[in-house]
Amino acid sequence: MDDDDKLALAVAHVAFPDGDLFTFPDLEPHGAGDTAGYLAACGDRLLLADDEYGVLRLTSPLTGDTVVLPGLVIGGGVRVRDVPVVLAGEAAPSGTAARRWRESEEMSVLKLVVFPGGGGLVAAAIVGREHFAKVALCTPEGFVWSISARDRWRWYDDMAFHGGRLYALTQAEDLLAFDVGDAGAGGGEPVVTGVERVVRSSVDALDVEDTRMHYLVTSLGGALLMVRREMADAGSTEGFEVFEADMAASRWVEVGGLGAGGGEALFVGRLCSRAVRAPDDGDQIFFLDDTDGLSFRWELQPRPPYQVAAYDMVRRTFSMLMWKKPLEDGDTPVTWLFPDDDDDDDDDMTK
Repeated sequence: MDDDDKLALAVAHVAFPDGDLFTFPDLEPHGAGDTAGYLAACGDRLLLADDEYGVLRLTSPLTGDTVVLPGLVIGGGVRVRDVPVVLAGEAAPSGTAARRWRESEEMSVLKLVVFPGGGGLVAAAIVGREHFAKVALCTPEGFVWSISARDRWRWYDDMAFHGGRLYALTQAEDLLAFDVGDAGAGGGEPVVTGVERVVRSSVDALDVEDTRMHYLVTSLGGALLMVRREMADAGSTEGFEVFEADMAASRWVEVGGLGAGGGEALFVGRLCSRAVRAPDDGDQIFFLDDTDGLSFRWELQPRPPYQVAAYDMVRRTFSMLMWKKPLEDGDTPVTWLFPDDDDDDDDDMTK
């Protein structure tokens, strides 16, 4: 079977920060050019820094298509906008928010999502540090990342576009919805103008000592799901729980399976997640060893014995699918990439 046949059959791909790429589920290597050192991932694309030109390149290693985004430099590719923000169920930020951002020496992309409709907003990102981050927005017209000076700093675990709106999940399991407006600077520069806490975390979710990771995924049926990964430490996953956002009641509702008729599986990762049709693997959660760069992972801590594994929601059992690959600890984790199902939506982007 040649590479084109493998790609046609692949449900997903597994990308490593050292540049290796594997098809899934056969886990065969696929040569995909220079993808080493990526910063983030979205769909079938990896975000790479182009230091020569001071920009970011969102590139598909499968097709070669590239979107050029501004670099993350205050006063260059990033502008802090002092635009009013309407808050609903959220505390107001401190008056030092803008000043503290300008003094920050570190600005990294923790999560990147691309607007699926191509309606002006190209990308949204969580930028900053693990416990101290903000939402940045970008359009091709303005070619700048806009950050609100009046929104709070938060500890985010994930972000997703869902139903035409941008949502972010905090580590404490609050689900926030963001309203986007124009910064008023011309060129259609977007900025956060409203933040609403649409799901409030439960007391039980906060009163824990165990390590947890969280992923946001839209199910095939259209529900917004939170996947909670219970961990004894960075090298040991104990189980998964899946919850649906009940926004009318402002709560998370636990679900025991995926899809009314089965045949749905979740691929979850810190950089990129997706629900897929899986007639033979329904109610499975496919996950990665993706704790690199997080504060609860220390350098000499043993890594888990796998790079890719699966959790059966019904049987509550684990299967190791790809054994540990020799890697040096770094800040960027291994990630899923998915076939370009939404490419029709970003045909308007600059290649």
